Amino acid sequence: MRSHFWLNQSLFSLLMAIGLSCSAQTEDQINDFSKAAKFDDVSTVKSLISKGVSPNTVDPKGNPMLNLAIRDKSTKVTEFLLKDPNIDVDLSNTYGETPLMIAAIEGDLPVVKELVLQNHSRVDHIGWTPMHYACSKGQLEVAQFLVANGAVVDSTSLNGTTPLMMAVQSGNEQLIRFLLDQGADISIRNGMGYSAIDIADIYEKPWISTGLKSRWQKVYKQPYPGPLRPIPAKSS
Repeated sequence: MRSHFWLNQSLFSLLMAIGLSCSAQTEDQINDFSKAAKFDDVSTVKSLISKGVSPNTVDPKGNPMLNLAIRDKSTKVTEFLLKDPNIDVDLSNTYGETPLMIAAIEGDLPVVKELVLQNHSRVDHIGWTPMHYACSKGQLEVAQFLVANGAVVDSTSLNGTTPLMMAVQSGNEQLIRFLLDQGADISIRNGMGYSAIDIADIYEKPWISTGLKSRWQKVYKQPYPGPLRPIPAKSS
């Protein structure tokens, strides 16, 4: 009986703690936190957290405060949040974007490094990854760092898109060469039946298409067979 009483008391305490943490921030505090995260107002952030507001608070649109700070280059707020022992560095927004994904697409290598090396943020996961995000904007140095720290070169999103396809879309030839040197597979097709070569044609980058077709010829000893479905015509 005594052990059951202790368990019941512990459960009650846990539920109370959860309830208190959920009600710790008011609507005004959330709005104040959002503004502070966007405008690098670290003093307001410190004040709010000291009053019990969670560093993992999200704004009304579902954006974690760390995402906001990284996106808006609020360096002091970002640094402060990353040092908070309660911060969840893998907390995503409603689109599944983690802080590392935001830092990757922004090309913020120092934050990317801190997230991975100091905060042990997840480099790979199901769906869109930080590698996809880095490659979508041609962020070569970020992609190099991510690969060096375990990112899968041929990771695929839910629709089959690879980082190489995103790099082709960005037009960064150095990044494309880097991915190919790391073993990126040019034969992979997305859910629409398009390869990285087709993506180059779709986004009107004939010099990249030509280079990839030449590589295809060398690897497979035959010409590139083309897309599995017609490439949409450009509207005039």
